[in-house]
Amino acid sequence: MTQFLFLIIDVFVAVAFIAAPWVILAKLNVQWPNWLKDGIVGVIVFVIWTGFALYFATQTILWLGLVP
Repeated sequence: MTQFLFLIIDVFVAVAFIAAPWVILAKLNVQWPNWLKDGIVGVIVFVIWTGFALYFATQTILWLGLVP
């Protein structure tokens, strides 16, 4: 049961790291540059950020000791 709880917490940490900057930018009503409004550029930026966010989430999870 503890492993399942750790998994749930780990998923929440990863989603928070991935979504937090996008939510903050949306709340600040940031005007996106024209080159970023293109679909493929947005996808590339999102994929790169997701890679960094998953790394940061992994390091946070290890630092907090949320591993079985």
